[in-house]
Amino acid sequence: MKLIKLNLLLVLVLGYFHFTCAQNVQDFKIKLLGAANLNYRKSPKKVVISDFQLNFQTALEMQDKKAGGKMWRGGLKGDATASLALALEGLNEASLQEITDQLFEQYKAELNANGFEVVPIEGLWANNAYDKSRDKRWELKAGKGAEKGNVFGDIVMRPSSQQFIVAKKSFNGKQKNNFTVLSDFETQVESKIASQKNDFIFNKVVIYIQAFENSMSEAERSLNRMAGYAQVKAETDFRLSDMSFNKFGSGQMIAKDGVEVTNVLEKQKFDASQAADVDKLGTDVGVLRIWDVDDREEMTLGVVKCDPDKYATGTQLGVEAFLKATVQKLREKS
Repeated sequence: MKLIKLNLLLVLVLGYFHFTCAQNVQDFKIKLLGAANLNYRKSPKKVVISDFQLNFQTALEMQDKKAGGKMWRGGLKGDATASLALALEGLNEASLQEITDQLFEQYKAELNANGFEVVPIEGLWANNAYDKSRDKRWELKAGKGAEKGNVFGDIVMRPSSQQFIVAKKSFNGKQKNNFTVLSDFETQVESKIASQKNDFIFNKVVIYIQAFENSMSEAERSLNRMAGYAQVKAETDFRLSDMSFNKFGSGQMIAKDGVEVTNVLEKQKFDASQAADVDKLGTDVGVLRIWDVDDREEMTLGVVKCDPDKYATGTQLGVEAFLKATVQKLREKS
């Protein structure tokens, strides 16, 4: 028998009241990944932006399952499953598109202000690195609203003012994991272009704006594994995640631990936990002994309401600060 306990949480975040605290970008440092002596001193002062994407996390799903079975000192234990599903409510697609367009224009202006000319993408699109199965693997496209991201709950926005070189999500139906294959192929092509002697610097901007994060510590995970206890924990945490990057040629700029913006979402914690059903003694039935346990599951569902204006301001502040810092690093290395 499977027993399921369902918790419903409605968290009102910024829905009916306003924080008096200002929104601030916390200190962060830009790190340049690449060769130890990587610099752009001999590179042209022209930049081609191959892609500019903002990935917005709008939901999070987590699950932890501990399998049951025979116990070491006798007895039987059932399966234990804990599931957590969170959703962010209050975002507006038109507003996100407007934010994306504004940030893109500001980014180009920042490059120009630091001595770099942004040149049309057609020169990059003509590069022979894209020739192999060009029509099947690549497309030129501008942003036209939200697209489904590669991770559950993510939506992707691109600027609507110009076209970008975008890898098609599936170009080989025979592959078991098209996304992995596609990611590897993208990396290979970009590395090939970066190694060429071009009259421009290849540039790609990918930013992940998270609303939730896994808050389980390694110590808690270890204890739960030993106890056979299923548990997942998460909390609201608005920031540009540490997966965000700005790529110039063969160098990739990141912010270690991401870029946190305060007072966008109120801190809220969520927990789903389930202990396994255990029968240590069993029941005698004639000449037999029978053990009886249930498989148990707890599901916690949460809806977090946000203030779209505060969310927009937080996004603007965080992305602008990150991109400005990366352009400054580019200038320092040029």
